[in-house]
Amino acid sequence: MANAKTVRTFLGLNALFSLSVGAGFLIAPGPLADALFAEPAEWQPIVLRILAVGLILFGSGLAVIARNRFLTASQVKFISVMDFGWILASVLLLIVGGHVFTDLGQATVMAVAGIVAVFAVGQLVGAQRIVPPLSQASVTTSGGKIMAAVSRTVNAPADVVWRVMNDHPGYADVAGNLSRVEVVTGGGLGMQRRCYGPKGENWLETCDLYEDGHAFGFRIHTEAEDYPYPMSDLQGKWSVEDNGNRSKFAILIEAEPKGNLMTQTLFKMAAKRQFKVILIDLADAWAARMEREARA
Repeated sequence: MANAKTVRTFLGLNALFSLSVGAGFLIAPGPLADALFAEPAEWQPIVLRILAVGLILFGSGLAVIARNRFLTASQVKFISVMDFGWILASVLLLIVGGHVFTDLGQATVMAVAGIVAVFAVGQLVGAQRIVPPLSQASVTTSGGKIMAAVSRTVNAPADVVWRVMNDHPGYADVAGNLSRVEVVTGGGLGMQRRCYGPKGENWLETCDLYEDGHAFGFRIHTEAEDYPYPMSDLQGKWSVEDNGNRSKFAILIEAEPKGNLMTQTLFKMAAKRQFKVILIDLADAWAARMEREARA
């Protein structure tokens, strides 16, 4: 998202700086302790190693967050609060225990705090420019299942939205993971459609819910031989609510991953962010078509 470019840049620089400093402390704690502290002591390299681990974990987390296309202002502000905490701790450390450092050590603590301050301020400025996506998505887990949902209000009447939602071949134009969709048989409840992935893999989906003008649902046949995703069960519901000249559509996906407990846990961790991105992109593309057809 263009409106998150500034904050993602500062988060990335913050991550790179934290990882670099952490790596230095981890690789050469002894020489650095000799340079930073006035009187050598056995605890100093140990402290630097502990600090290195914390910085590497922090930097790695920032690197992941910086790649998130849908950052929220609250996430960025929390990170900036952590940065200001580092700055405050550095000031207190120099006031209370400045005597344990060499002149180079004191200068290094102040320089690092100053650089962190630049990151913190840049992140806060960037956070003010973040505009929440119009498509609101959430991903939660309960038991062994993942529930992913997205909703979007559009400037289009419900009949137009419903017509677009029921254009099953056209679904491939807005779903980034599909190359083609074809109706195999029927219409409404019991209808079957075949979906094709980008590499030609395909599977059937059966309509198991149909409320004309309001909602429909599909059960995905994940038992297909070349079904590309590690799901033992997958169901989706698409719905629309009328609000005069505007409408609100929603998609709800319920998935149960395959594998043992560890495999499922790892998949859920990875899927949370990925599901959200996929659903927001899908809803944005769908909304654009709905509003375009409403204006025609």
